[in-house]
Amino acid sequence: FCAAEATPYHCDSIPAAMLAVKRAFEGRSSAAEEPPPKPTTTRGGLQVRFTAKLTEALELVSRSPRGLLAAATIGGSVTFVDGSDLSLLGATEELHEDPPNAVAWAAGGETLLLAGEDGIARVVSVASRSVVRSHAVREEPEAGKRPRCHPVSRLAVLGDGAFEFSASFVAAAGRVAHCYRLSDGTLEHVCELTSPVHALCAAPRGEPLHWAYALAVKGCVRLVSRAGATVHELQIGSVVRSLASSGQWLAAAEYDGTLKLWGLSPVTSPLTLRGYCGTDGKDVQWSADGGGLAASGSQAVVFDFTGAQPPHPYRSQPWRPAAGKPDSVPRVCIGHRAAAVAWAGGEVAPPPTDEWPPDPATPPARLATVDPQGLVRVWQPRSLPLRKGGQGNPTQPQLMKPQLYTFVRQDATHPSGEAAEPCALLWLAEDTVAVGYASGEIVAFQVT
Repeated sequence: FCAAEATPYHCDSIPAAMLAVKRAFEGRSSAAEEPPPKPTTTRGGLQVRFTAKLTEALELVSRSPRGLLAAATIGGSVTFVDGSDLSLLGATEELHEDPPNAVAWAAGGETLLLAGEDGIARVVSVASRSVVRSHAVREEPEAGKRPRCHPVSRLAVLGDGAFEFSASFVAAAGRVAHCYRLSDGTLEHVCELTSPVHALCAAPRGEPLHWAYALAVKGCVRLVSRAGATVHELQIGSVVRSLASSGQWLAAAEYDGTLKLWGLSPVTSPLTLRGYCGTDGKDVQWSADGGGLAASGSQAVVFDFTGAQPPHPYRSQPWRPAAGKPDSVPRVCIGHRAAAVAWAGGEVAPPPTDEWPPDPATPPARLATVDPQGLVRVWQPRSLPLRKGGQGNPTQPQLMKPQLYTFVRQDATHPSGEAAEPCALLWLAEDTVAVGYASGEIVAFQVT
C-alpha cells in the first residue's frame, strides 16, 4: 500500500489475540505476573524439628553413614552439617566455580568424593575440609590431539567402604570409567566404552557377589569386576536413566518409565515392570530390607518383593504368590507428583539368603516423596489400606492394567507455606525426614 494511505501503527488497532502474541514475544504481560499457587497439604502431621540456613543456594545434600551431611552450594563449596540437629560445622574453600554433579561418602564418612564439571574427581578430607587428591577422568587422546574433557557425572564407592584401605571408587566421565584405590589414589583399572555412561551403581556392601559395580551405556548394562573385567553384559533396548541393586536384583530405570529387572544369583533374563503412572526413571531406590523398589515420576510407584501380593480382580490368571519375586501389580502413591523418593532405614542391606524374602508381617517401611513445590509426604506403601483399581476400560477387565493405590499418611510444606524448589530428600533418622531447598535451607520434619 502507499505511504499516504498507511494507517498509523497503534496497539489499539491490533486484535486482542495478536496483541497477546506480541506481548509474549516482547516478554511483557498484560497483567502483573501471578505468583505460583501455594502448595496444599492433605493430612498434615509433619512438624518442623530442625532447620539450617546456608549463605548460598543449595545444589545437593548427601548423608554419610555416621549421620554427617554434606551440603554442596551453587558457588562450588561444601558445608558440613551435623545430621542430629542441623548445626553448621564449617565449610570448605571454593573447590570449583561450579557445584559438583554428584557426591559420595567413603571411609565410613571420613572422606567425601566430588564429581566435577571440569572432569576432575576430588577426594576431600572431612577433618581438614580440604582436597587431598584430584583425579582427571579423561579418555586417552587420539595421536596428536589433546584429551577430551567431559564432566565427571557419576560416582560409586566399592568394597565395604567402612575402612579406607579396603575401598575403591569409580568415577565416570563421558565414555570412560576410572577405578581408584581410596587409600593412596592408585588407578586400579580403566573401562573404555563406545558410548557415554548413563548410569552407575555399586554392588551392595557385604554381598559376596562376582561383580563390583554396574554401568549403563547405549544398548546394555555391564557388570564389572574389581579387576575391571566385564563379567556380564545385559542387553537393553532403551536408554537407562538410573540403576539400583538390592543384591538379589538389579533394577534399571529407563527414560520412558519402564523398569527392567535382572536376578543376580544367578543372572537371569530380565523382567519388565511398569507402573502406568508417569514413572520418569530419574530416581529409583530399594528399601533397606530389599523388599520394596520405589521410583519417582508423576506419581511415585512401589513394587513389592515380600510375597504379600493382595488379591486384585484384574490380575492375570492363574495367580499364585511368589515370595522373593516382584508383584507385577504396582502400588501407586496416588495423586501426587514425586520429584524424588527416599526410604527410611538407610542404605540397602539385604538379609542373608536363608532369611530372604522379608517377612510381609514385619513393620512396613516408610517412603518419603517430595514434589517440585517442596511439599514432602510420607507413605507406607507396603501396608493397608490399598485401593484396587487400574488403567483402562473396566468393562473389559481382561485388558485392564491393574494398580493398587496407597494413600499419604503425613505431609508438610516448606515452613513459609510457599512453593520452594527442593534439591534433596533424605532421612536423618527413622522418625526424621529432611528436605534440602534450593533457597539454601535444610528442614528436618518429625514423623510420628
